[in-house]
Amino acid sequence: MKIKEILKRMFIERDCIVCGEPISYDNIDYVCEDCEEDWYNLLTTRCNSCGNERDLCFCLPNLVKEINDSLAIWCVFYDKEKNPNANRIFFDLKKKGYRSVVKVMAEYISKVLISYCYAHNIKYKTFAITYVPRRKSMRRYYSFDQSEKLAKALGKLLNLPTFSCLDNKGRKEQKKLNKYERLENARKSYQLKKNAKVEYKNIFLLDDIITSGASMRACAEILYDNGAKSVIPVAFAKDNYKKGE
Repeated sequence: MKIKEILKRMFIERDCIVCGEPISYDNIDYVCEDCEEDWYNLLTTRCNSCGNERDLCFCLPNLVKEINDSLAIWCVFYDKEKNPNANRIFFDLKKKGYRSVVKVMAEYISKVLISYCYAHNIKYKTFAITYVPRRKSMRRYYSFDQSEKLAKALGKLLNLPTFSCLDNKGRKEQKKLNKYERLENARKSYQLKKNAKVEYKNIFLLDDIITSGASMRACAEILYDNGAKSVIPVAFAKDNYKKGE
């Protein structure tokens, strides 16, 4: 690639977060014209259980409900059947750590989080941000942790402290387990880092997506057991499960 083309990509163009094709920097939603419908569908998908849009939906996996009296924050419903192309966004986050994807997710989370906190009389400025860590084997393989990237970007936007306090030494992939096996595996996998301080802290616990809630639940238990004052789960997406699953 010629220097001129490199500079063009760096300062004039960026990649669509859905299809990966170059788009102009004047496109505020980070999606190309061909992907606008897919992106809109992702943002407006309704809950499969209650039929409501995100801001009116209170459906949560039981494992998440029990963390902090059903308080949880997310931006979109992740539904591979209704919007299969949205899967690329999460692929690019988990496998490639694209800065543009991280930035867009953090921006949406920050807006929803602030609105949610005002609605529930939560003083978000008193919180710090930590995250559900990636398995160490996967972090070594990909050389980054997508949730860490997302947490740092969100902390910068909200001017909140971000810290790493959890380790994930698990060997089994959560997606291959049922929800009960996931919780047991998660409890065995996560642990508080040596010398980590969480006592008396209000904490936003961040992950890219909430599925069964097992990882969130296991990490929240550790934080509470070590003196955290409050833990609120936060994610960009919530799996659009059906009631009873």
